[in-house]
Amino acid sequence: MKNIIPIITLSLALCASCGQATTPAATGETARDDHDEEIALTAAQMKAVDIRLGKVESRDLSDVIRANGQLALDPQKRAEVTSLVGGIVREVLVTEGKRVTAGQPVAYLENTEIVELQKEYLVLQKEALVAGQEHDRQRELSASGAGVEKTLQQSAANLEITRARLAGLEKQLLQLAISPGQVSSGNLVTRIPLKAPITGYINKIHVSTGSYVDTRASLMSITDNTGIHCDVKVFEKDLHRVAPGQEVDITLTNQPSARLKGRVYEINNSFEEETKAILVHLSVQATGGARLLPGMYVTGLINTGKQKTDAVPDDAIVSKDGKKYIFALEEDDGDDDHFHFAPVEVITGITESGYTQITPVGHLDKEAIIVVSNAFYISSASADHGEHGH
Repeated sequence: MKNIIPIITLSLALCASCGQATTPAATGETARDDHDEEIALTAAQMKAVDIRLGKVESRDLSDVIRANGQLALDPQKRAEVTSLVGGIVREVLVTEGKRVTAGQPVAYLENTEIVELQKEYLVLQKEALVAGQEHDRQRELSASGAGVEKTLQQSAANLEITRARLAGLEKQLLQLAISPGQVSSGNLVTRIPLKAPITGYINKIHVSTGSYVDTRASLMSITDNTGIHCDVKVFEKDLHRVAPGQEVDITLTNQPSARLKGRVYEINNSFEEETKAILVHLSVQATGGARLLPGMYVTGLINTGKQKTDAVPDDAIVSKDGKKYIFALEEDDGDDDHFHFAPVEVITGITESGYTQITPVGHLDKEAIIVVSNAFYISSASADHGEHGH
């Protein structure tokens, strides 16, 4: 059975009895930030903004593993545009950020070797034609008994070799996007198109018109961000709790408001060299409308199941200077009309169904009374108090 602590509404607390108001609210020390003073509010102020009091609850929330990493692409989702031959870039057809489709020309390259290759193809075509005619003649002679068997065999071998060389050159022309039929008709080209190997976006262009490139150089890179995934690092102590199929809540480090949904689909079998961590690969199943780019830093909360955990309503938590706080009611000093609160720094965890897991940075008594709604009003009062104190 869940240990749900009923929320104490202030108006009921004030009407109950004066003795109840003088009972110490916190039976032990609370974890306080020494840089913040106590905040005192009257009962009327608290009633006006509906500040309610309660206790930290024990709730069944998802047990999660927090893992940091970044967005990445599978190898088949990124590509480099290269050339099979060296040459001079005569024209660049795209700009960075442009979307291209697989097979689309992105640049033109010129090289005198291209013309020589086509001339060789034309010569081999003629040689293959002559070799074929000679083989036919030797077969006819052999059939009439006037030929020599050895000469027939040599003509057959010569024909096969010539045809093989011709087929090889034809493949080379096709790889260079040159039509063998066009070459056969006498239309030789002086430049060749370099085509996009995948559909995606031009990421970086490394050349300009007039640049010389060789077969080892990358002219430009293309990425297909539709296949983006997350690589997060899980440390050895948590590895046994991670399994394929687990759901993951993902946030972008520099866009905390963007909420992504993912799922564990693969776990590496070796440690990263610099850290005692394993890369866990997460598919991104819902982007939340965010524009995702490779290299963006992320935090993943891997859902490993349910567990009992200390939690408070979301309205009980405030942010200040990059830290998270709740407010605990201090021991009563006998003033029935004033309530004193101290900030307690906490580390937050999973958020689910309006509740957030908390871990106090210091000591917080289990029976401590805390603010469970509209805590931001107390935070505002704290800021006003600080300004007036100058």
